Amino acid sequence: MDGINVIKNESKELILEFDDGDTTIPDLIAAELQKNSDVSFTGVRKDHPEIGKPQLIIKTEKKKASEALNKALEALDEWISEVKKGINAKQ
Repeated sequence: MDGINVIKNESKELILEFDDGDTTIPDLIAAELQKNSDVSFTGVRKDHPEIGKPQLIIKTEKKKASEALNKALEALDEWISEVKKGINAKQ
């Protein structure tokens, strides 16, 4: 992944733009964010399918959007660790 640019960083709204045109990582993060009851909206948009850069949009009700993102990233990190353990156990 090349880089991530912060497009908007307000208390209840965060928009991140991913330089890599692939939506896999933003979609994975958005799916995890949907599990958080304080997140009122999360999604990924990409203006052009071939040359557009995906943007992850996060909107929250009470807590900061950045806190919701950090919580989702921690959960994904734990999940990835479990996947690694499962793979290593089978070797």
